[in-house]
Amino acid sequence: MSFHPSDSPTPGSSTPHDSNDPGQAEPRLYTRQDHTSEPASHHERPSSFAKLAERLRTQRRGDSQRTQRRLSLRRVAIVLCTLAVIALLGLFTVSIWLRHSMHAALPQIDGTLHIAGLSQPVTVTRNAQGVPSIQASSLDDLLFAQGFVTAQDRLWQMDMLRRHAAGELAEVLGSNLVEHDRTQRTLQIRAAADRAVAALPADQLHQLEAYARGVNAFLEQNSDHLPVEFHLLHYTPAQWQPRDTLLVSLAMFQDLSTEFPTKMQREALAAHLPPQLLADLYPVGSWRDHPPSQPAADLTTPKPEIEQIPLDRSQSLLATPHDILQVAHELPGQRCADCRSGSNNWAVAASRSASGGALVSNDMHLGLSVPDIWYEASLHGANLDVTGFTLPGVPFIIVGRNAHVAWSFTNLGADVQDVRIEHLRGSGQDTEYQHTDGTWSPVAHHSEIIRVKRGRDIKLDVLTTTETVGNVEYATPIISPLFPTERRALSLAWTIYDPANVTSPFLNINAASDGGSLVAAFASFGGPSLNLVYADDNKHIGYHAIGRIPVRGPAVHYQREVQQPIPDGPAPSNEDDSDSDPEAPQASILLPESFGQPHLLDAAYHPTRRRQRVQPRVEPRAAKPKRAPQPKAAPKPDEPPIIAAPVIDYTIGSPISPLPVEARDTSQQWSGYIPYNELPAVIDPPNGFLATANARITPNDYPYAITLDWAAPYRVERINKLLAGRTNLTPADMLAIQNDAHSEFDRVLAHRVAYAIDHASAAALAHDTKRLHQTADILRSWNGEILPNAAAPAIVNATRTALWSALLLPQIAAHDKATGQKVHPQDLLALYMWGEQADALENLLQHTPARWLPPGVANWDDLLTETVAEALHDAHAPSNISSWRYGTVHPVEIDHPLFSQSPLFDRLLGKATGSGSHTTPGDGTTIRAISRHFGPSERFTADLANPETNHGNITTGESGNPASPWYLDQFEPWLNGTTFALPLHEMQSTHTLTLLP
Repeated sequence: MSFHPSDSPTPGSSTPHDSNDPGQAEPRLYTRQDHTSEPASHHERPSSFAKLAERLRTQRRGDSQRTQRRLSLRRVAIVLCTLAVIALLGLFTVSIWLRHSMHAALPQIDGTLHIAGLSQPVTVTRNAQGVPSIQASSLDDLLFAQGFVTAQDRLWQMDMLRRHAAGELAEVLGSNLVEHDRTQRTLQIRAAADRAVAALPADQLHQLEAYARGVNAFLEQNSDHLPVEFHLLHYTPAQWQPRDTLLVSLAMFQDLSTEFPTKMQREALAAHLPPQLLADLYPVGSWRDHPPSQPAADLTTPKPEIEQIPLDRSQSLLATPHDILQVAHELPGQRCADCRSGSNNWAVAASRSASGGALVSNDMHLGLSVPDIWYEASLHGANLDVTGFTLPGVPFIIVGRNAHVAWSFTNLGADVQDVRIEHLRGSGQDTEYQHTDGTWSPVAHHSEIIRVKRGRDIKLDVLTTTETVGNVEYATPIISPLFPTERRALSLAWTIYDPANVTSPFLNINAASDGGSLVAAFASFGGPSLNLVYADDNKHIGYHAIGRIPVRGPAVHYQREVQQPIPDGPAPSNEDDSDSDPEAPQASILLPESFGQPHLLDAAYHPTRRRQRVQPRVEPRAAKPKRAPQPKAAPKPDEPPIIAAPVIDYTIGSPISPLPVEARDTSQQWSGYIPYNELPAVIDPPNGFLATANARITPNDYPYAITLDWAAPYRVERINKLLAGRTNLTPADMLAIQNDAHSEFDRVLAHRVAYAIDHASAAALAHDTKRLHQTADILRSWNGEILPNAAAPAIVNATRTALWSALLLPQIAAHDKATGQKVHPQDLLALYMWGEQADALENLLQHTPARWLPPGVANWDDLLTETVAEALHDAHAPSNISSWRYGTVHPVEIDHPLFSQSPLFDRLLGKATGSGSHTTPGDGTTIRAISRHFGPSERFTADLANPETNHGNITTGESGNPASPWYLDQFEPWLNGTTFALPLHEMQSTHTLTLLP
């Protein structure tokens, strides 16, 4: 409707609408019809010119707005381009600075270098892999130079290792590491190192001081050219101290000690599963075991029934599974089911080798990182000639050989940790704890301050009780604060808290002249507990468990026969044991003749019988039954007669509890340690070889409790099969065994699954009938080789994971529904990390107990079939299952802990800082045990016939500097299963550096 200006009211006048005068004429109202019926005047119609003008004005306004927008966009683009150029210039500058810093930190490896602190010149040669060989005239100079050279290549790693153990990472890495540091401070590892260094024998302390002086000499000479990580994190490392060496050793000790988290995990699971099911999950021993200290088992022996372990436990006031899982993630060796530190080692008698000398092989399985945890070196001087592998930050050779003896380790896994439920009263400074005799003592308070980069300091008050073992009293921390939902006061007993167990006896170890002196040198080694396998140039091979292992409960003394000393002369020729009389005495094997009360030992230690807590009897001991006379075998003409062994006392303690124990329970108090000469040991076994792989090492009648948590037996069983009956063995044969990727467990699982699919009901097959039958065809024809380009191991890998979910989750849900508990079942599932997990699953597959069937599942064939179908779906397996490849689901990747945080570092540094992702054979049950970030941290073989015919490698390289040619040069050979020469003397040197006083 048009509106004329003349119709509008003027200010102050009344409009017709506003008039209230009844005499006034009614105003005329115009409607739309009125306007349309009367023609509008000429001036009321817009002209064409006006329309054009309006369009032009609108266009000009639009053009102006577009121009403004273009100008704004141009300004934004200019700003963005400027910022991008600045950023690129900044990145370029940073890249140049980082590359310069990286290259400036490369060590001097040729010529001469004057260093204050040396008494005589020292020569350092390096081979093509950068492995240093250090020649010095005195022990002090030798250790000084070792510290200096190790710092040249691994200084930042050394600093991280000591900070990791001490709980000081947040100070340089920020708030994300606060929980890690809180865990380490609560565990009092730094305090343990302080106590240990104060108690070290004077000679050992002197050796650590000499090594530290070498590290600090490098720091002083290179304060302006430190490794690039220090520049990135803007800090300077502190001087190296003897305590730091012990911290590095304790970091390894912690990596190999997993009993405390395992007991917490098992207790959490025990609260959500019936005892019978829980017992199935935790076998202790297997019919496949091959203890080195007893004759090999007959593999045709019928398999024992699944043992049932009644548990006496409290299910109230426990930490939540989530809390326990969080703490586990902060601990090394607990971050995944396949991350349990392990290893393989074996020795072959001279009679079975091609060279006529004994062979020793070792590959230690640990978490993989850049740089490798091991550092190769050779040390010469002061009566030392030794080569092998060292820990960065620790003097001497840890694993290796000298001219007379070679030695190797695997993790024994002894139970050296107990979680105890303390009884406290009072609060604050008045808190007291109760002793076993009912008396009370005040807890000690240890103040800890966690420094946090760009954050506030965090103060901790760590409470400790006391532990007395023999005549030694030491502090044990209360660890309950690690679990926010835990209402009990839990303390941790651990052998590292006894200063006598944190020692450094490696001078005598490195200088051992034969197997006997080597074993004697390890007598003062406190831990971690290890399986020592060795050979000497007298053609002896041997095994000895080492490390202090606690005896729980009151001392009960019996008598036993012990091993004769190692003969001085050459060992007898060992014949193939395949034709030997199984009833004949096993010469030189450490086996007790008798050990008192059978009821106690059978219940507590026999690996195939029911285990339960048994209190030692207090009534007078009954007389031991007389042993039937045994005929003595006449010695063979080429064997020395067996010398009668002396008779000594020994101690049997209480069985190990798989759960936290009552602190006032005297049967679980530590009364001492297993005497060194009564630890499992064997010399020159008749079958001509011996091997360990973290599985059970005790014979059935061994009287001491060592652990409940052995590794699954598949690796050691495979090693025994590959060595049995073979002669003319060479180092190349040893390397082939180290790279063996056959899994007997996976083969058994594959064939059982194939059988299940063949016999499953139509309902179980309904989801994916065609692909399931194709899966069965692949699995039944598979030989158990875990190869990257095969489909079968990919199927088995997915099935193993899915099967534990299919078994455990319904049982947890049913139990919690019946008991009224509520918990996230996936957290509980993640807590099941038992060492013999694979063996437990094999037992279930063999016996198929109905108690494990979920509701609605008729039988195990249907359960396995449905689980495989679900596993293939969850793993996104291809529709054509034969095209699936194991390598795509099971790669290996080795990362740098700092550079891996951003892919930008590789570009800035212009170098690869990690290995990248690669396919690889093997899994956790193969000799070549490997997962994404876990596997053989080194490989080593020594031939005692010739000190120059040793071979070895590490995972990455000798250097921690990406600019070094020795940063990742060993990765491809390691991945491909090859090694390098590691001679004792005749190293092919490519660089020579002389260190002058």
